[in-house]
Amino acid sequence: MIAINQSKQVYDPRGVTWDAWCALMAELFAANQLGTVPESLWTTWADGIAGIGRFPSVPDSRNFATWQDWAFAFNNALRR
Repeated sequence: MIAINQSKQVYDPRGVTWDAWCALMAELFAANQLGTVPESLWTTWADGIAGIGRFPSVPDSRNFATWQDWAFAFNNALRR
């Protein structure tokens, strides 16, 4: 799903499966060679994208109970 906010496209993780969201992010940021992982490894993937340094305000997986909560924070960090 795509929500339009402040003339920017924001990929909303609610109502989307991990596989679909992870694949979309891997495609959007293909230059970083993130790839995809199963949902059971979402924290590893989240920590990987947070650690590449391209997105300094992106949080790692700590303090997030679900990948959707983290992905929401990730999306907001990219908009800053």
